[in-house]
Amino acid sequence: MNLEQYFTGLLDSHQPDLALSERTWDRRADEVSCFTVSERDVALQTVLQHHELTGQSVLEISFGGGRHLLEFARRGARVSGVEISAKMLRHTQQKLQAAGLIGQADVLLYAPWEAVDLEEHGWKGAFDLVFLYMSPALSGTAMLRKALAASRNGFYVCSYVHREDSLLGALQDELGLPRRPVGRKTADSLYNLFNLLYQWGYFPQLSFEERNSTSSYEPDDILQRYASWLWRKGANSEQLQQLLQLLRKRAEAGKVSSRSRDLVGHLYLDKRLRR
Repeated sequence: MNLEQYFTGLLDSHQPDLALSERTWDRRADEVSCFTVSERDVALQTVLQHHELTGQSVLEISFGGGRHLLEFARRGARVSGVEISAKMLRHTQQKLQAAGLIGQADVLLYAPWEAVDLEEHGWKGAFDLVFLYMSPALSGTAMLRKALAASRNGFYVCSYVHREDSLLGALQDELGLPRRPVGRKTADSLYNLFNLLYQWGYFPQLSFEERNSTSSYEPDDILQRYASWLWRKGANSEQLQQLLQLLRKRAEAGKVSSRSRDLVGHLYLDKRLRR
């Protein structure tokens, strides 16, 4: 087995549950739609190092609540996107409309990336940048090749490589669940992706940042987030009620606090630079 075969096997070893993904992100859509992008956002700054954006075309795969798509449109890019959650799509359309930028959006498609046909949409080699931020869409080498094929130049992927959350650990203990960090199964995905792209002749750039924060939330606002982390196949109504009671019990002045430490990887490559 050569290195390409080895890393191909690793990337192809995870089979996505698309129905579960859609339900999960529909449940979290209201929460995720509140996320914003600061000027210091490393993903945004990485893109701006390589792209003027004005007059360029950007495809975001798994655009979620639209925070990055909105920033690209504000900087003059023509934006298109794919999103598995219909509720996320509606939030993004509303944001673009409210910002007076809906005219910057070409196609916002409600679909899993696995179902998208590049030829049908005229997306083969159509974009100056293909952008994926915390996206589960690169579920195998076929999906990676399709994402690369949509770009004529830039390709960016951002992913967590390590996560710690004090509230999650405390809840796992109270519920009698094993301690399991978020994203453990996909923690090495970016490393595997980097190596596979290199084996294909590309020269990806990889950098990392550490994020430390203490945050406070109203229990109802984070119920679906922690439910998705605690019960990966989905929580039933009884489990949701139990979790909500625990969150409310831990609240002080109506807010629940958590300390987090995340290590985040950023991968960028220029398709034109290749062996």
